[in-house]
Amino acid sequence: MYKPYSLFSLFFILFSTCSFAQETCKLRGEIRDSIGLPVFDASVSAFNSKNEGVAFTFTDTEGAFVLEVPCGQNYDVEVEHIDFESYAQNMLVDKSKSVTFKMKRAAISLQEAVIRAKQPITVKGDTIEYDADSFRTAADENLEDLLKKLPGLQVENGKVYYEGKEIKTIKVGDREVLGGNTKLLTKNLPADAIDKIQLNKKFKANPFSNSLSDDEEAMLNIELKEDKKSLVFGNATLGGDAHEHADVQSKLFYFSPKTDGTFITDYNTFGKEVFTYEDYFAFLGGMSELMEDGSSFSMREEPNSISLGTAQDAAEMDAFLSAVHFGYEPNKKLYTNGFVLFNNNNLRFKSTQERIGQDQNGQPLNFRDEQLNDQSLLSTLGRVRLDYSPDAKSQIKYRVNFNYLENENEQFADTYLNENSTGGRDNLNDKTSYSLRQNLSYIRKIGRDHNLGVYVRHQISNDQPDLYINSDMIPLVIDSVNFFNLRQNKELNTQNLQVYGIYNHLLTNTSNLRLKAGSNFSWQDLKNSIYENNSLITQDLFQTDSDFNFSELYADLTYTKKFGILKIDVGAGVHNFQEKTNVIGGEQSMNFTKILPHLNAELNINNAQNINLSYLQEFKLPNLTDLSNGYEIQNYYSVYRGFLGLREALYHTASLRYSYFNSFSFLNFYTGATYNRSVDNIQNSSNLGAYPQVNSLINNPEDDQTLTVYLGGSKRFSRYYSLFLNGNINYSDYFTTINSDLVNNTSFTQNYTLTNKFKIKKKVEFDLGLNYLNSDFKSLNDNQFTTWRPFGKFAWSISDKFLFQSDYSYRIQYQDSELINENQALNASLRYHLAKSTYLTVLGGNLLGNETIVNSSFDAVNNQTIINTKEVLGRYFIVQLRYKF
Repeated sequence: MYKPYSLFSLFFILFSTCSFAQETCKLRGEIRDSIGLPVFDASVSAFNSKNEGVAFTFTDTEGAFVLEVPCGQNYDVEVEHIDFESYAQNMLVDKSKSVTFKMKRAAISLQEAVIRAKQPITVKGDTIEYDADSFRTAADENLEDLLKKLPGLQVENGKVYYEGKEIKTIKVGDREVLGGNTKLLTKNLPADAIDKIQLNKKFKANPFSNSLSDDEEAMLNIELKEDKKSLVFGNATLGGDAHEHADVQSKLFYFSPKTDGTFITDYNTFGKEVFTYEDYFAFLGGMSELMEDGSSFSMREEPNSISLGTAQDAAEMDAFLSAVHFGYEPNKKLYTNGFVLFNNNNLRFKSTQERIGQDQNGQPLNFRDEQLNDQSLLSTLGRVRLDYSPDAKSQIKYRVNFNYLENENEQFADTYLNENSTGGRDNLNDKTSYSLRQNLSYIRKIGRDHNLGVYVRHQISNDQPDLYINSDMIPLVIDSVNFFNLRQNKELNTQNLQVYGIYNHLLTNTSNLRLKAGSNFSWQDLKNSIYENNSLITQDLFQTDSDFNFSELYADLTYTKKFGILKIDVGAGVHNFQEKTNVIGGEQSMNFTKILPHLNAELNINNAQNINLSYLQEFKLPNLTDLSNGYEIQNYYSVYRGFLGLREALYHTASLRYSYFNSFSFLNFYTGATYNRSVDNIQNSSNLGAYPQVNSLINNPEDDQTLTVYLGGSKRFSRYYSLFLNGNINYSDYFTTINSDLVNNTSFTQNYTLTNKFKIKKKVEFDLGLNYLNSDFKSLNDNQFTTWRPFGKFAWSISDKFLFQSDYSYRIQYQDSELINENQALNASLRYHLAKSTYLTVLGGNLLGNETIVNSSFDAVNNQTIINTKEVLGRYFIVQLRYKF
């Protein structure tokens, strides 16, 4: 069978591998001080006659360096070091040669490298600074557009990644804005207001951390242009078509030396997502927030999902968001800010879900639901922050977050089994929840190099997901009880409390001792009732009334030692776990103590290259939902019940990472691998053949393992052409229990994206790329899903008045080598600069008129292949009028 991706593959391979050969010479050298000793970690740069940086490196421990430059030209070679005066020499490099430079010690150490001319990228110690104007084009609307062009950073739907890890802190002028939500900031901060983007590779949340503390992560800081720092700026947009669609938005920003504020509103009906369920959980925090600032929490997270599809894929939708942020810094001791967000999404679409499997006798079972979906999400989120520094050696931080949510998902379905009608069904998931989270910390510097941090965290939440299922022909049958009009009322109340302290004691300039001690507590209460025709079902397992107490006491000691370019952290923690669960008709208790070792090694070859190796052990204990043995109906096809006999699971995690970043050659690359091995892992068990299936949990008697390999990088070959590559490989070998038999499952997934970026004099910019996704699942049945997606993006600044933009993708999907779906997407817009600050845009979406999109997956728990076909938004045209100020 002819596969169209062959032509695309050849096309992109040719594009990506083409280069222009040019003879290069090697300039080898040594940097010495005034008495002849080698100078380590000095930056060596070569500039051509056009004042363009053509090569850059750092000296090794022997003071040696090597630069590769085109032969036959004169170069200014500059050497910089924080402890020495700058050195520069002009020389002709007509052949490979060796040189020796001598540097004089500076009377006062420099705070940053001195760059002789404005450069797109500047390296200042652990900070990489990008000049925004060097990367911005006329097509860039917001911070997200700009970040996508910076070497070393990756951006996916507003989230920013460095070396494969998400950057969770993005500040503006060294301040938190929009409640710390990075996605809202990247999608709304105007690109033309940005002066510098600073990437701090070793940001420390503790301002008093010494150089050997291990709480480092990447952070971005956005510096605004001078004329934007004390003015209100932003834009307002009004758009729509003649009868169906609307687009209204406003974005106002104000920054001054003491005050900052933001106001954002957005309403649209054509699939532009302004707030998703992922954003909601980013604000919600949950268990992930209990793992910040060096803390730990050894309990499995409660399942907490909401029902909301993707707005771009909905045939009908409307989305509204409004957010207000304020910040005030009256003096250097006090800073406070607040944030409130209101969001309302409504989606309506048709879909078809097929679940293809087998019964216990190996006979085919094909369930098909033809669905009409009506989904809504209403949420209110808020955050207040207070930072106070009583003196130069201490800091107090307080955070309080609250949220309220209402989520409804109503689904009308015509159902079929092996093509035979089984009647109609009406499903309603109606969820209400709220939570309040408070964090208090006190950090103090002790002496010159030591510091102590005391942290208290408290969370309270209430979750009420109600379920209604009405069947007109074939009832839902559970333990011989027929349900035509089922109602399930569930309520889960949770309180979590953390109290812990961290003390860092710098023994010498190359060694540090870190002591962490603390306690974690969790109290949970679960109630669940099931009704038929409003009559309570009282027989066994149909009612749940459970409570749960969890405590963890721990002390952890870490020793850090630095050997030149190598830093090693080695330590171990003593953890005592206690857990008690009460359910109807039974109880369970656990009490045990374990020693958990951990290791981290970091090799900083130079400022451009870094290798990191880590290993740790951790336990995860079951939560109340895992242990409660009453029925919880998930949908018409599935019923869940916990298992009171679950015990703890032990996880081994090892990771290795390498990164390289050269700002002068515009080359960055990173790769890494993470291996996980679990002992007594908590896994799913199910019974095939009976519907609804009853799913539960067990401790797996076999070890589960997962290996993840990731890589990424970019290279700017010239000012006109750059190449970006990202890849993820995941292999999982795990076990589930089906009909009391242990079943080995394997999953092997590969995902690669290659993007060629072209830019011509900031007037024309276009991307050509290819995404390849392949998933192999092996269980009782084998399944393979393959997707090829060539894509392109084009922007042309026709003149100072006109800007044309377009994007195209072609998705080709296969299941077991058989074509199951083809989908093309084309969007375009033309913007006209109507007046000084006014723009008129004509936008066309889904120009090829696609009506459906198909997604396929494999459910190892139920041994089913799942194919979802969804109706999407049709072709539309919108006119927008935007005013910038």
